[in-house]
Amino acid sequence: MRVIPVQLPPLEVHLHADRRLAFQVITAFGASQGLAGSRSRVLGQDEDGRRLVEFHTPAEGWAGRQKVYRTVERVTLVEPERVEFEGVEGPLTLLHDRFLLQSEGNCTRLRYESRVGLRGWLLGWLVARYYARPRLERLMRAHLEEMKEAVEARARRSKVYPQLPCGQEQSSDIP
Repeated sequence: MRVIPVQLPPLEVHLHADRRLAFQVITAFGASQGLAGSRSRVLGQDEDGRRLVEFHTPAEGWAGRQKVYRTVERVTLVEPERVEFEGVEGPLTLLHDRFLLQSEGNCTRLRYESRVGLRGWLLGWLVARYYARPRLERLMRAHLEEMKEAVEARARRSKVYPQLPCGQEQSSDIP
């Protein structure tokens, strides 16, 4: 069956932390971080250096009930610029997410982009567009805020990448 992709609007958050530190925190798979009740673990790594990661993420399910979704995703790390996720197993037939990290002086702009889809051609598109997309968008807004808190807390304690004023200089490292 054919899958019609649905693009989520990009989400951005400003981090008062060095981009390299933000990248380390975001890619600490298996560590306790992120949304309450969420967890991840690395299942393996392929010859290209991509990791296979299992995620358990609590989110709103059908009829507003809380549910934990399990996904397995192929993760590509391009340090310290981006992290890309490709769904292998999970409730969505198509899942392509990425985090882009752009330096802004001593701080970082973190941007989330996503494209999702479900089998079933037009019916799958309708469910993805009007059911999955708004829920995923809410989940990722909350997740980005929690990531911001975690990264900035780590920056306040860091000796290697201490939290500094952002400064005026701008960098456009993201293509």
